[in-house]
Amino acid sequence: MADLNNVRIRPVSPHDKAAILAFCQHSFEDESDYIQYVWDIWVAEPAGHILVAELDDCPVGMTRLVEFSKTEGWWEGLRVDRDYRKRGIGHSLFKATMEKAEALGLNTLRTCVSGKNSLMQSFVRSRGWLPKGDYAVCRADAIDKSPTSLRLLQPRDLDAVWPEISTLNLTVHQPLFVQRGAKWQSLNKSTLARLLDKGWIWGVFKDKTIESLFIRSRMENPVGNLWIGWFGSSSAGLPVTLRDMQRLAHQEGFNAVAGFVPQSPSLLETMKSLSYQFNNKAVYQVYDLTIYP
Repeated sequence: MADLNNVRIRPVSPHDKAAILAFCQHSFEDESDYIQYVWDIWVAEPAGHILVAELDDCPVGMTRLVEFSKTEGWWEGLRVDRDYRKRGIGHSLFKATMEKAEALGLNTLRTCVSGKNSLMQSFVRSRGWLPKGDYAVCRADAIDKSPTSLRLLQPRDLDAVWPEISTLNLTVHQPLFVQRGAKWQSLNKSTLARLLDKGWIWGVFKDKTIESLFIRSRMENPVGNLWIGWFGSSSAGLPVTLRDMQRLAHQEGFNAVAGFVPQSPSLLETMKSLSYQFNNKAVYQVYDLTIYP
């Protein structure tokens, strides 16, 4: 174990970038790390708090906490230089993150872990995080046609749409909206109102009944995709919604529709039948943690 008395956890400094990106190049054995692509965005975001572990004046680890609201946050990006792993630095960063979350008044945190990352799965489970579902990454090419059934909803539709969220939700868990940077946030009425104001919600109706809803999101690196923040549907409305999402992608100027969808066998079967493709290596477990009641 490292002498933890010599490890200092502090807020990020502009001078940390080169050292942190250098050791992040070796985060994983079989894939590249994304930190280099989002670093400048992370540093500039006021709601994000990057903590750095420093040993002998050199950054050897980092992590990030993001505020969603006054009570809800997201934890991500735990990284430790390979030369300093298994010395308690990851635990020190986690402990500092919890202290920061409490100081901010947050009482619910979420995170996601790759299904391939067994070490991190063990790390979060041993610290009280509870799994809230598996999500797979999907993608389908845009279709050069106009949507046949999806129509853009307006802010005035809020009171009609909100009660339908729970009935259309595709998982047994609390509805979660995937926002920028693949962060799962509670889908509540205030979030829904904000997304309606942006013009990011579409619905399929039968008579005056909502059969499905599609909510757009965005990623830090969208790479030409219309990102799915959340969609829910009845069984009858699912095929037409999935197809119209591809048409909507084209209408909005994207090459494809993509996103994280729950690992439901029936849902995945329907999506695959409509040419949605899945990356078997890109499956993520979402966890949450209640810091205090």
